[in-house]
Amino acid sequence: MVDRITMDKGVSLGYGNLDDMELVGRAFGYDIYVEKEECTYNVIWVYDRNVTKRVRCFGGDMETRYRIAAKVDMTKERGAWHVDMLNVDSRYKGNNLAIKVYKFLMRKMDITLKAGTSQSAGGRYVWNKLSKTPGVVVYAKKSPYSKVIDFPKAGKRELVSKAFDLYCSNAEIFAVTG
Repeated sequence: MVDRITMDKGVSLGYGNLDDMELVGRAFGYDIYVEKEECTYNVIWVYDRNVTKRVRCFGGDMETRYRIAAKVDMTKERGAWHVDMLNVDSRYKGNNLAIKVYKFLMRKMDITLKAGTSQSAGGRYVWNKLSKTPGVVVYAKKSPYSKVIDFPKAGKRELVSKAFDLYCSNAEIFAVTG
């Protein structure tokens, strides 16, 4: 079920270090790292390596930290990766960063994405734009174990299905590279 929610518009993700992270790749001017925990939960970090900050660590050593442009929390769920939360730093909004990150993850990691069970207006807009993206197929199932599948069309601000209600129902929305 995809519920409509409201979220704050301004997000500051700050700076982070690259300790205990694995570089997945570099794309669209950013470095993308993964933080793995037991293969069921992934945190994807998108760093802007052009913006750094020097900080003094415990013990007096200096450390370079990098600006975090976006963060994606995902959980493995029945063969797909459920997007629990995607945050884009306010400084990077308007660059289609969420769509670029989703496409990168689907292609580079060869995964199927599943829309979060709660989506803000911005999240619904991202999935709407994702459905218009060449090489990406967005489909929906009427319920988790249903065989009824629809290929929703892009609406004005959110996906629209003629077969069933995508929001406030048991529907699940997926995206995969074609």
